[in-house]
Amino acid sequence: MPIEIKDLYHTYQVGTPYETHSLQEVNLAIEEGEFIGLIGHTGSGKSTLVQHLNGLLKPSRGQIIIDGVDISQKGIKLKEIRKKVGLVFQYPEHQLFEETVLKDVSFGPQNLGLSTSEIDKRVRAALEVVNLDYMEIKDQSPFNLSGGQKRRVAIAGVLAMEPKYLVLDEPTAGLDPRGRDEILAQIKELHRKLKITIILVSHSMDDVAKMADRLVVMHDGKVELNGTPREIFQKPEILKAIGLGVPTVSALLYSLKAKGYEVRTDLLNMEEAKAEIIKILRMGMRENA
Repeated sequence: MPIEIKDLYHTYQVGTPYETHSLQEVNLAIEEGEFIGLIGHTGSGKSTLVQHLNGLLKPSRGQIIIDGVDISQKGIKLKEIRKKVGLVFQYPEHQLFEETVLKDVSFGPQNLGLSTSEIDKRVRAALEVVNLDYMEIKDQSPFNLSGGQKRRVAIAGVLAMEPKYLVLDEPTAGLDPRGRDEILAQIKELHRKLKITIILVSHSMDDVAKMADRLVVMHDGKVELNGTPREIFQKPEILKAIGLGVPTVSALLYSLKAKGYEVRTDLLNMEEAKAEIIKILRMGMRENA
């Protein structure tokens, strides 16, 4: 199993009046090449969980196993783990610091001690994956770019490390609708192109419904639900109870269902919903003819 999380606990400020159990009894397996949507309300433990995956946080108890290696054991070289698990934080443009895009995206590969030719190859490939023209952008200051471009440069800097697993913590936070759509499209495309495992932390039910193969729902530091988007969004009452909703399409179908229309409620995109609504309307017209 590529990623295994076993009986994971994490406690902040141990032994103080502010001791907080942010993760409790988390057990999770992630297959190679999966696209996972990690969702939950603020404070549910999402960010704490993903920061364990490349050793930024250590378990208070339990195991994080990456490709058969328990990374919480003493003597583990976290540098090797961080080559495999790339983490893009919320507001990743805050990670930009070099004077040009080229220097910024090159920083990680340089720290790996790679040759100049290998670094150049990786930087060009990473910028291409996020749909940025190497010659056009390499000498620009990252701080003069648009919000969406900054995000893509930051993601390229992580991709240049050639991670096997890519974790993105709310990568669209604070972007305008156009920038948000650009980033999501690039994330979906890089998953298609590179076949890497992606874990997307998000508050948007619409986004994870469209993009993820499987959803992991966090609540009070525990995994509350785990299943496909269709399975998860068939449990609106549980989601509502823990402060979450359903995608816009699902909400529409549930509303129609409540009004007496016999519609399917496990549909997640507008095309499916449109076809279902037309079918129901036509059936009603035939019955009333």
